[in-house]
Amino acid sequence: MTEPASKSSNRLLLLIAALVIVIAAAWYLGVFGKPEEAKTELKADVTDLSGGELIVTEPTPGEVPVNVPDTPMTNVPPSASPSAQ
Repeated sequence: MTEPASKSSNRLLLLIAALVIVIAAAWYLGVFGKPEEAKTELKADVTDLSGGELIVTEPTPGEVPVNVPDTPMTNVPPSASPSAQ
């Protein structure tokens, strides 16, 4: 017949299992995570006239500068021809 495992080995196994569970829970909760980075606030050199929120990003290296013409928007005059229906 085989002898049952001793009580000390059962306790050791239970201790190891509990330790693994505690470490896994701490890792999941972010105890070992990296520190939070300080938020940097970017300011736009423009005035927001819409009342909304401006989205400002840092320039990406290697991007191509684009010059957009400052053309006022106008409505299209109504036409006498039938529109596509």
